[in-house]
Amino acid sequence: MVDASALESVLKEIEHREGVHEAMLVSLAGTYLAGAYPKGVHVDTFGSMFAVLIGSAETVTAELKDSLEHVVIRSKESQYLIVHGGRKALLVMRLPVGTDPLRVKNAVEKYVPRLEEHL
Repeated sequence: MVDASALESVLKEIEHREGVHEAMLVSLAGTYLAGAYPKGVHVDTFGSMFAVLIGSAETVTAELKDSLEHVVIRSKESQYLIVHGGRKALLVMRLPVGTDPLRVKNAVEKYVPRLEEHL
């Protein structure tokens, strides 16, 4: 059973300690599990699109006989970093423009076991 309260606590810690604007956890099927998301978005659609993106990126890398590490989406006003949040979920983070996604990816790896134990 998902412990949403514990997940929220870990996600807030990621936001405060790692300089992330919003951190959200989405199931591999695209279901919102916990965390913050931008105001005005439909959370179910928003979350499911990240699962679709990761699924597509994993297909591309598998065809190349490689493995996916992360996906970055950059826009004029923000950037999103998507990484696996354990075996069952995706960790989606909105980063300030100019932030190094690889630095954040490396910094948040230590939180993944804690996220996974509450899934």
